[in-house]
Amino acid sequence: MLSKFVGEDSFLKGVTIYLKKHLYANSVTQDLWQGIQEATGLNIPKLMDNWIKKVGYPVITVTETKDGIHLRQDRFLETGPASPDENETIWTVPLSLLSVSDNGDILLDTQAVLDSREKTISLDISKPFKLNAGTISFCRVLYTPERLVAIGKEAAKNPSLFSIVDRLGLVYDALELARAGLATVSSALSLIDVLRDETEVVVLKSIAGNLSILSSVWWEYPNMVESLQAFERGIFVPIVKRLGYEFSEGEDVDSRALRELSITRAALSGDLSVIQELTSRFAHYIRTGDDSTIPADLEGIIYTIAVRYGGRDEWNAVKRIGSRPKNPASGIAAMTAMGHTSDLELAKETFQYILSECRDQDLDYQETAEFFKDKDTARYRLALQSTLSNIASRAAWVKRSTDDIEGWLEASMKKDIR
Repeated sequence: MLSKFVGEDSFLKGVTIYLKKHLYANSVTQDLWQGIQEATGLNIPKLMDNWIKKVGYPVITVTETKDGIHLRQDRFLETGPASPDENETIWTVPLSLLSVSDNGDILLDTQAVLDSREKTISLDISKPFKLNAGTISFCRVLYTPERLVAIGKEAAKNPSLFSIVDRLGLVYDALELARAGLATVSSALSLIDVLRDETEVVVLKSIAGNLSILSSVWWEYPNMVESLQAFERGIFVPIVKRLGYEFSEGEDVDSRALRELSITRAALSGDLSVIQELTSRFAHYIRTGDDSTIPADLEGIIYTIAVRYGGRDEWNAVKRIGSRPKNPASGIAAMTAMGHTSDLELAKETFQYILSECRDQDLDYQETAEFFKDKDTARYRLALQSTLSNIASRAAWVKRSTDDIEGWLEASMKKDIR
């Protein structure tokens, strides 16, 4: 963030000054700030101290006016709006404001900062704009649902005004803001919907991760989970049809990763054609012992789908792979897949396998069991508090957003039918 704000050359010059001054001596953070300040002439301690010394980071709320945008910063908490006691810090936030000129050129203001609670910036809001371009600042940006979708539509264009990192940041911010109750989940889903033709694997991974989180949080609402999975199938099944199942020599890394991701997400979201393809490949392995139709990239999802939709034969075969894997990755994939059985008896046997047969390097079970045995919470208080906080956050999220998601999914399905 600091390097982008002051410029990489000035930043490195400042680091050089700092290193030369303290080459054979101890130093503190302030010494680095002084070196960069000497190189740039900027008040670096004012910019950086609260980022280093204070807990948390800000969310910037964007309100549109007839003359531009009004910005307000508050401390971001995933459990909801910060109370006055939690909201005392004012960060100096590089805004990295991207806008578009009258003739369509991209304008990037890297010197604009928000160093007060609130600030107004003159801007033509009839044209596209985005704060935190390049996702360089450690903050979240809260737009209105309408503006978020408008930014998403610009991001979805080819060529796009916004970089891969920008699109990635938009997706992550949208769901985290919804989790905190600062935005609706439907606005996050609307953003994902306009990005459904995204081609970059890192952005699609973030989309898949967010949809997976929603299905996990709302697992007690099977109709909602099925609608979310149908939405996910609409994104990833076309990619599977386009890329197919075969990996070729010399294929670029991104294409391989995208194929693996799309097949995995299509299968986990219940696409019957993908499930049939993967189960038939594992069935061939069981019949012949030939695993040539199971590429290394797809081992995990093929084992998982075989166990989830199969019975004891498939479970036993995967267990054998886990017990004598050809490589560590295969072993981990197999042992993970064993936990996906829907058969209660096999689930019990999986648990016994974990307790009795898993090797120490795969699960350090004894250490974990001893750790919790005496119930001394002082030894794991922070982890326990974090877990409880996460449970409370999810429960509150379900209570707050169920109607919102159901309404969006119902409207989306009607739109697709039309």
